[in-house]
Parts: sequence; structure tokens; C-alpha cells
Amino acid sequence: MRSNVENESAAPGEGLRERKKRERRQALRRAAIELALEKGYHHVTVEDICERCGVSRRTFFNYYSSKEEALLGRADTVFDEEDQPAIEEFEAGGPHGDLVDDLEYLLAFIVTTRMSRHEEMHQHHLMLKQDPSLLQLQMARMGNNERRFRQIVQRRLDGRAGPASAAESHRFGTDVTSVNDATPVAEDEEAVSLRAEAVAAMAMMALNLAFTRLRRFGGEPEPVMKELFDELRVIFDESSA
Repeated sequence: MRSNVENESAAPGEGLRERKKRERRQALRRAAIELALEKGYHHVTVEDICERCGVSRRTFFNYYSSKEEALLGRADTVFDEEDQPAIEEFEAGGPHGDLVDDLEYLLAFIVTTRMSRHEEMHQHHLMLKQDPSLLQLQMARMGNNERRFRQIVQRRLDGRAGPASAAESHRFGTDVTSVNDATPVAEDEEAVSLRAEAVAAMAMMALNLAFTRLRRFGGEPEPVMKELFDELRVIFDESSA
């Protein structure tokens, strides 16, 4: 895997305008979390958040539809909004053209963005502990994110120029990439193949394990994710030998 994952949440190809918008969005989110810790979630208003950041209500609603969205993130995106350019690059077949290598890169990018905001993450966890109703909302969104990540993987598979490479088929032990063999889903969901489900499940496991190891032992996200994927490659190779 190519190294040098962008630091400080800098998305691939991000320009000055996009960076300023990202910074404003993050400032609003930080203000919402700080106020929730200070006053309690139910006592925080959009006006409070705007006053803390020195912006108008109109500016706030350019970024978030509600205070809940500012605190927990958008319900229609996977992970955080700042990850979307990297996710779109993955869906389009990049950055390297190999499914497993690109998945490793994407997950390392996601973990890096989180770890660069360690204090905000700590405050976020305190806020969830302070108000159980927020924790329930967060858990519901996490389940939704897992479903959406399966769809991201499926779009990546559907966008390939040709069938999956022999190496990828060998690693996952299946040639199922077509949604014709997909798991049944609700009417408003995209159909996903067995391979998309398997890759997404592996990705969520790798994310959880990476965060656990970083909390316990410290270190940098990229080498931790590389070590995890190297172990997975060895396991699949030994199982298929």
C-alpha cells in the first residue's frame, strides 16, 4: 500500500474553499459539543451554537439541518462528511486500483481523521455518557453507517472495468460480485452482493480493532492498519494454500 495518508483531515484534492468550509463545519460541531457538556443537550439551542461561533442562523443551516446533526453528524453520510472525497475516490476505483489495497488506504485515512481530533472525540464520548438519549441516536446511526458502507463497496465492485482480478477472488474465496446474487434488502435500500457484505464486514472489524489497538498501545494509524491487513492477507493466503 502506498504510504503518506494525508494528515489533519485534509481530503484528497481539497482546495482552499473546501478547507475553509470544512474548518467552519468543524468549529460548529465543536461548539455544539462544548455547549452540550456545559449546559446539557436539551438546553442547547441553535442560537447558542451560532453565538459561540459568531455566525448567523443562516450560516449554521448551510452546514447542519439541526443541533442533533451538528452533535452526531449527518444521517445520510458514512462516518464523517470530511471522509466523503476519499470514499468517492474509493468508489471510483482509486487510489491504486486494487480493492484490498484501496480499502486499507481508505480505512487508514478515516482513522487518521479521527485521531487528529482526539480531544473532540473525548468530549463526544463524555457527551454521550451524559445523555443516554443521544447514545441511542448514535447507535442507530452506526447501524445505518454499516449498511451504507456495504453499498459503498458494492458501488466500487459495480464500477470495475472488468471482472474481479484473480488475486481478489483468491483472497475472498468467492467470485460473487453481481447484485443478481445479492442478499434480499428492504425496498428503499440498494441490493448488495455477498462479496460486498464480506468486504464491508471485514472493514468494520478492521476499524474497530485499529481504534482499540491505538487506544491501548498508541502509535500511528497507518502502520497499525497496515499490520492488520498484512495479517489478514497471510490468513487468507494460508487458508487457500
